[in-house]
Amino acid sequence: MDSFFSKLYLDLQERIKSAVPEIEWIEQDFGQDIFDEWRPNVAFPAVLIDFPSTTYSEIGNINQSAQAAIMLRLLFAPFSQSYEDAPIEVRQDALQFFEIENKLVNALQGWTPTGAYCQPLLRRAAASVNNNRIGLRIRNLSFSTAYLEIFETPEALEQTVTMKIV
Repeated sequence: MDSFFSKLYLDLQERIKSAVPEIEWIEQDFGQDIFDEWRPNVAFPAVLIDFPSTTYSEIGNINQSAQAAIMLRLLFAPFSQSYEDAPIEVRQDALQFFEIENKLVNALQGWTPTGAYCQPLLRRAAASVNNNRIGLRIRNLSFSTAYLEIFETPEALEQTVTMKIV
């Protein structure tokens, strides 16, 4: 695949799958957390991947430097109770989403895909989004990376260099 985002998406899937086997489903983010009566086939815990924004700046000719945002949405089915009088085992089970999130962050913070076609991933933000009608536990993890877009123009491809030996 030639697209930066296609390659990164597939590499992210492989990295998450191998480093965090507790994750049951890794998919593109199509808003799977907002369906009320019908939900797509998602197993929990799930990670939904999106690339919400990328900024570009010129580095010469038509080539560009890119700063890409990566959004990972962790979806968890509701766990058990975590109130103070619940048995410790029940509270620990209720907090497993934090443990899985921590494992995911540790797997991706500073990670560079094979081939080093982008800078290491860096976590930028984490936020809960639990005000949903389905009752899911949701954590948004934002990462960033940078990469170069090198374009080959038709003019550059047609340009030839001739040498004159004197």
